[in-house]
Amino acid sequence: MIIIRSSKNSSEVTLICLEATLTTRCGVYAISSNEPIIDSRPSFGGALFGAISWPRSCFRLADGPLLEQQMFLPQDGSAFAFSWTLRGNAVAVAQLTVRPFFSGCGPRSYRHVGFRFESEENGGRLTWLPHVLGPKVFADTNGRYYDEPVRSFDCLCEQAVASASEENLITPGRFEFELGRRPSVLIFSIEGRANAQRDQHIGVFLAGLMQEDSTATTGSPADGSIGVRTRQRAAA
Repeated sequence: MIIIRSSKNSSEVTLICLEATLTTRCGVYAISSNEPIIDSRPSFGGALFGAISWPRSCFRLADGPLLEQQMFLPQDGSAFAFSWTLRGNAVAVAQLTVRPFFSGCGPRSYRHVGFRFESEENGGRLTWLPHVLGPKVFADTNGRYYDEPVRSFDCLCEQAVASASEENLITPGRFEFELGRRPSVLIFSIEGRANAQRDQHIGVFLAGLMQEDSTATTGSPADGSIGVRTRQRAAA
């Protein structure tokens, strides 16, 4: 389990953790972190775009390639961006499954119905409504998405349950990626939270990925190589 932040530090709708499982010919790997990533001191507190954590991790797989993971996490919780890429001369077949867990989505009064699990399409992106009054949660990805709602008390992941406070965590579904040299991207954004600055955040992240992709893929144009809006909706 990749723990993004503690649900005890926020009563608003926010991403708490990701369950990320990598499957290759040689085995199954669970990607995890030992402590919350954005509950610690900011990585770039005085930078142009404010407080941002941008950790990059590399994992050597048993069948040879290197898995590179990047996370771009503004401290204000307006966006959460992730990418996964395989590096190496002989890239193996690998599938990544990711489940996001959100907190602050439970019903707050008799007028609320809580998290609306059925995702909607909004300009080529996935949209969920945690409360009747919002804010909405958006997801942009170049992977496949499956509606598969799970609550933390139904999940076998002990870390997901441990990350929850008094409120159960909720995941609307799962994302699947066929990993390769080009980045697999998953971006969550919260409606109404510092929209202009959030767009700058995501622009910086995507620009970095495109630059790396153009360097790694000699002779291939960087423009359009990531395509986070060209996601595929799959039936569960």
